Amino acid sequence: MKTTARIVLCTVFLLASAPLFADSGPSANGDFQFSSGGNPLSIQFDARRQNNGSTTGQITFTGTVELSDQDVDGEGLGPTAGLVNVSLTVDVDCLDISGNQAAMSGVIADSNIPALVGNRALLAVQDNGEPGMPDAFTWGLYGTPDLTWVASDAELLVDPGIGLTWLATDYEREDDVGIPSNASTEVTCESFSFAAYALQEVTQGNGNIQVRP
Repeated sequence: MKTTARIVLCTVFLLASAPLFADSGPSANGDFQFSSGGNPLSIQFDARRQNNGSTTGQITFTGTVELSDQDVDGEGLGPTAGLVNVSLTVDVDCLDISGNQAAMSGVIADSNIPALVGNRALLAVQDNGEPGMPDAFTWGLYGTPDLTWVASDAELLVDPGIGLTWLATDYEREDDVGIPSNASTEVTCESFSFAAYALQEVTQGNGNIQVRP
């Protein structure tokens, strides 16, 4: 009976542990503090790409920031603009990792500023090891513009090209994946190359960033 009980307990343990190993994949996590314009801010994040291709995780942001009452997309924040205390939570749905760098993005699911909910957020980080050079990061908040216009030929009363889509490719390169004419304007972790990020160092002792390809 004791032997049977041990076998049953071991089986239960293995079944309970299986999902943890099955879902393991590239990940990025960290907790660090920094300042912007002399104001203290804090970011915590934990993102993981599952074996089924999906990405899960969260980013939390708290601190005092300067918010503009009008952004480049024409989406203003109204009376909440200016120097304000902000807290927000992002549900991560995209994770891109290259070496010691990771970019993650998602939808702002909760915030003390209602106008931010539903917008996109992106966080890019660089893990420089322990000990080593300071880790680095950059972040941003992005609206998704609502395109209400349609491009057409002004010289045609009815443009037969309206609604058509195409893929622009380099004719001399068979491996060119091309750029679609109806590319999404939504900012994701793959919207920018890692070389495009202007990273800010995390002061030693103010937190830690870990990237696992």
